[in-house]
This record gives sequence, structure tokens and C-alpha cells, in this order.
Amino acid sequence: MKIKIGKIALFLATLAVIWLLLGMVNIVPFLIELPQETSIRAHASLAVIFLLIGSWAFWNED
Repeated sequence: MKIKIGKIALFLATLAVIWLLLGMVNIVPFLIELPQETSIRAHASLAVIFLLIGSWAFWNED
């Protein structure tokens, strides 16, 4: 189960990094606009969170 969670997290982190790269060249929205809130750069945070989950899943795995 831990390995499946890790693989899903790494896949989602890859998508977040792709979103980041596409946002840098203005193909997709770079910021998430919420009404009455400041702009959010969620893709970088998502990539870090999913990579942390992925590293946890593969920790001490033989």
C-alpha cells in the first residue's frame, strides 16, 4: 500500500512540475486567482508536498 501511495504521489508531483514549466512559458495559468484573496502559486507547493509523500513511501524499502 505504501508503494502505491508513493507512485501516485510521484506521478502527481510530475504533473505539478509540468504545470510549473508550462506556466513559466504562459501556456497555462501560472497563478490561481481566488476572489478577495492574493494570488496563489500552488503548483510549486504541490510539487514539494507530493515529493515529500513519495520519499516517505520509499523510505527504508528493500
